[in-house]
Amino acid sequence: MNEGSIKFNCLWEQKEVGFPNEIYVQLETARRELYNRGLIGMYPNGIGYGNISVRKDNTQTFIISGSATGGFSYLKQSDYAKVTNYNISENTIYCTGLIKASAESLTHAAVYQSLPEVGAVVHVHCLWLWEKLMKDYPTTSPEIEYGTPAMAEAVGKLALDIDGREEKIIAMGGHHEGIVVFGSSLMEATEQIINIYNRFKND
Repeated sequence: MNEGSIKFNCLWEQKEVGFPNEIYVQLETARRELYNRGLIGMYPNGIGYGNISVRKDNTQTFIISGSATGGFSYLKQSDYAKVTNYNISENTIYCTGLIKASAESLTHAAVYQSLPEVGAVVHVHCLWLWEKLMKDYPTTSPEIEYGTPAMAEAVGKLALDIDGREEKIIAMGGHHEGIVVFGSSLMEATEQIINIYNRFKND
């Protein structure tokens, strides 16, 4: 449960970054839905988990919740960072903002890189749902560790493989409780994880 630490090379330009208020409202609306269900939050030891991102116009640039923000019920616009470039094989991201980008930025980047039509990625934690998903849904190898280029590459490959499926959900076998969901929009990605959460919860 080391979600709060950035393990990759984060080349951070610490300055205020602006993005449209409409995007901020979308991010906060979706994030609040996830936070209310405990899919984004903080462990008793104080380490936050879960993050959310949206991509800008099919480019490699995306806005993502900042590092160690999982425990906050609401985020300010300054609690988001902009990832402007990345190199998955070198485990490196370039980001701008008053806060560093989330420790899962390379995983988000891998999905965007694999599928240009994807507009949003959501990463959540939920132990019981993770255990259910690993039985029947695309899952990365348990041997691939969190925060590594191998994890990002594995998620990107699975995203490409399941692109035609209705549910675009990946369990991260080597990242305890970790689940990745993506879609053409933030609404689509968020609705997917909430729908499957509700469905399995009621089983």
